[in-house]
Amino acid sequence: MGVFRLNGKAVSEVLGYILVLSVVVATITVIYAAGMPAIRSQEDIAVFRSMENTFYVLQNVERLVAYNITPEKSVSVRVEGGSIAVVPDWGKITIVAWYGSSPHPTRGNIIFGPVTYSYGAIIYIGKNGRFLILENGAVIACYSGNRFLNLLDPRILSLYHSNKLDLYFSIINVTGALGFTGSKSIVFRNIGSSINNSLRLDTLNPALHWSGQPQNLRITIKELKADQLGINGDRLSEFWINTYFKPLFNSTALNIIAINNTSITVQIRGLGYKATPIKSINLTVGYYNITVSG
Repeated sequence: MGVFRLNGKAVSEVLGYILVLSVVVATITVIYAAGMPAIRSQEDIAVFRSMENTFYVLQNVERLVAYNITPEKSVSVRVEGGSIAVVPDWGKITIVAWYGSSPHPTRGNIIFGPVTYSYGAIIYIGKNGRFLILENGAVIACYSGNRFLNLLDPRILSLYHSNKLDLYFSIINVTGALGFTGSKSIVFRNIGSSINNSLRLDTLNPALHWSGQPQNLRITIKELKADQLGINGDRLSEFWINTYFKPLFNSTALNIIAINNTSITVQIRGLGYKATPIKSINLTVGYYNITVSG
């Protein structure tokens, strides 16, 4: 029986093919290892941007139903790379007004409140610590649990004219048992609303306040359930105070005397102040209840 032998040239070609194949495999492996995280990161960003557009739609539908433009509306939602949930009692806003240095219920110097309005929220829970929050008509993007970006404003308005200040707060309370991923048709329903013209301070009428005592208004916001999802509740409250409420009081008729991560307190400058005085302040609170189901 004969013996099969490779000559030196054949051996060299085989080794050459093996070396070339090894280089190709190694190159593909390096490219895959280095490039795939970047590709996946871009995919995650694209998914999050897509969900931002979805929340723009949800905000519009929520307002249509909350303000009873249409009592009920259905919208189809597709969720990728995460899930959407309704979180009742997500937070609360408390409003109180008083004369003097601090509010004392037993001393009778409280003009209004304290009144607390609870509200729910719609949350998108994405990957890598990314969230979208629809609360009180505002859409907020959250990154890493403690960095926030305003995407859409709530309806919190102020109008200063003829030494009079009108404030309007729109508070949308969302309830319902809903949590899903993938595609789903969800229904928004109006279950009752109220408009409260409940606070009016008149610095021209001495019978409405203690002579010489400053009038103060405090708004406190607390995000009660944010921490349960890995979102810093105090930081989110601080974001609300500085982004939405603080701009309301940039007026010569008001003086911000205290601000922290959960509350803002302003002092109303009456006719006795040298700065531009304010004759009256009128606060209107719209409290809108809707339920979300699917």
